[in-house]
Amino acid sequence: MKNKFLIYIFFVFCFTNIFSLSHSMNIYKYPDFNISREECDNILESMNYPNPDYISEEPVTVYVDLLVEKIFEINGKEMEFEAFYSMWHDWKEKRLAETLKKLNLFDDTGKRTYLCTYNPIELWGKANRLFYPTIEFYNKKSKTNVNLGGDADWVDIYSDGMVGTRLRDSAKFSANFDFRRFPFDTQVLSFELWSEFPSTLVEIAPEPISMPVYKETKFFFTDGDIQIPGWNLEKVDYYNYDYVDNDKLPYQGFYLDLTIKRQTSYYLFKIILPIIFILVISWSVFWVRGSQLEAKVNVTIVCLLSLIAYNFIIDEDLPKLSYLTFLDCFILLSYFYTGTATILCVYSFLRKLKSGRDLSVVDRYAQFIGPISYFAVLFILLIYFYNLEAAKGLFLGSKFLS
Repeated sequence: MKNKFLIYIFFVFCFTNIFSLSHSMNIYKYPDFNISREECDNILESMNYPNPDYISEEPVTVYVDLLVEKIFEINGKEMEFEAFYSMWHDWKEKRLAETLKKLNLFDDTGKRTYLCTYNPIELWGKANRLFYPTIEFYNKKSKTNVNLGGDADWVDIYSDGMVGTRLRDSAKFSANFDFRRFPFDTQVLSFELWSEFPSTLVEIAPEPISMPVYKETKFFFTDGDIQIPGWNLEKVDYYNYDYVDNDKLPYQGFYLDLTIKRQTSYYLFKIILPIIFILVISWSVFWVRGSQLEAKVNVTIVCLLSLIAYNFIIDEDLPKLSYLTFLDCFILLSYFYTGTATILCVYSFLRKLKSGRDLSVVDRYAQFIGPISYFAVLFILLIYFYNLEAAKGLFLGSKFLS
């Protein structure tokens, strides 16, 4: 136990130090001499490369550091989620390096030296002085205005010709949710970044220091994990995706995926268990004397109306789907058995009129066959939608109590 504790302390210490320097924008030093506003203006005036470097044989590699800080809301009805994030882009502009050499400001020894900060409009407005790799969120629901600087709050210039941008923002992103296993489902929140330029000119790469830390720690901070209301963050992953477009040119995208699992306590204790309880009440009528038809039917009808009310509650959380979720099948099954109880009550009453007995053979069989067959079908549904382990978890309370 002592060794494990020491290993844990060592990991936290390393993480704290790495994380404080994790962002690519922070791997720099300040100059030991004053850089005047005039010198920064000279750098700006000397820039005159608005287009990609077509002469270069190698594409420009843009390093992406995407830090997801909060997930405010996951809206299944609108198939979207809202996130608060910080994003850094970092790339080397060789033509800028040549410019800095002419101005005697170039230095590529050791850590790069911070020189100037510019408003994105100064670089990418009407003047368009610096090549912009145009890396945008493909699934963001709001438009990016490239003419106003694109996805950047500011732009930093460094002594080795590196360019760095930062954006701190919140936005809504579209998502492709699969609700078949709802409410015990696992979803993926994707952040999709693509460049408007083919990968022969611009390639995207994860920032090599910070992104592995995010993946390993699942965006762990000193004040705790990411808070996603109603969900648990299970996994963080990132990767590149390449494809050839209709113009026969290759393009490259960067994906950051957050795998999340729904917290199911609400649905288990406030929907599933109450529905099962309502169903048990509806089938309890077979212990009532067969002559009391009106009382038996009233109980089953009230139970059926209660199930309909639960269906309206669930519809508020989901879009209109072309397929059935597990909860849909569960409620339909409960509808069927509650309706069957009503039909059997009437049939039992008719049998009672013929036999003269208060408790007919229908009642005696229904007392046991009904509940047993219901739970058997429910178990089969669980196996179909999940697996045997999940089915055991629902009944034993060991898997879905989260």
